Amino acid sequence: MGKTVLLTIVSVFALLAGSPCVRAQVPPELESFQQAAGERSILYRGRQGAKYNVLANGHQYWSKPEFESGDITFEDRFYHNVALNIDAVEQRALVKLANSPFVVALTPDLTPSFTIGESRFVGIGPGENLPAGFYEEFGDGPEHVYKHVYKVVDSNTQNVNGDAIGYYDEHYRSNYTRHFAIHRVYYFRDAEGHVTRFRSRNALIRKFPDRKRQIRQAVNAARQQPAGLGFDDFCKLVLNTAAR
Repeated sequence: MGKTVLLTIVSVFALLAGSPCVRAQVPPELESFQQAAGERSILYRGRQGAKYNVLANGHQYWSKPEFESGDITFEDRFYHNVALNIDAVEQRALVKLANSPFVVALTPDLTPSFTIGESRFVGIGPGENLPAGFYEEFGDGPEHVYKHVYKVVDSNTQNVNGDAIGYYDEHYRSNYTRHFAIHRVYYFRDAEGHVTRFRSRNALIRKFPDRKRQIRQAVNAARQQPAGLGFDDFCKLVLNTAAR
């Protein structure tokens, strides 16, 4: 189903849904869309996800191109077990209609929260105390860490495979001069709701002056593990230890 047809379907559905007087006049394409969406019809009224017709290494997604099952709250309604991803360039939550190439892009101001696998995300709209976009949320106690990932299309004649695009691509194309450059930013929210950006492990530990000893002991113990301790896991460990 082409983009034009899908956009027409969504527009017509927004006008016709819930109107019994025109029920008999609903076109076959709209009937199929309604049946496929079912109770999730409102969720799929957003605009179609962006298409990036650019020859570039990397991709526009937060972590990986594959959509994963998760739960999402959109316009005060909760939807369970839908296919989700994040466009890290436009900062849109992406919802894929089952058995269809149709992908809807949702804005952060209308999407307060969702989960993808074990990861928990929050949407921050314009005018709040963080830049508008989506953030992965760490911590179950009074303090939280927000991880913000955003991407831009950048140009570079050097090999940028690895950290610059966020992963190592076995099919990296050295003849491409553009790539989706990844940026990661971390913020700390204290128990009173104040938010500050931090850039290092020690900076996060200093947020807990009365619990530094316990935190450093936990971090040192974790570093002895063969897998080491990545920055995200470090943040989670600090928050969990501080919340005990």
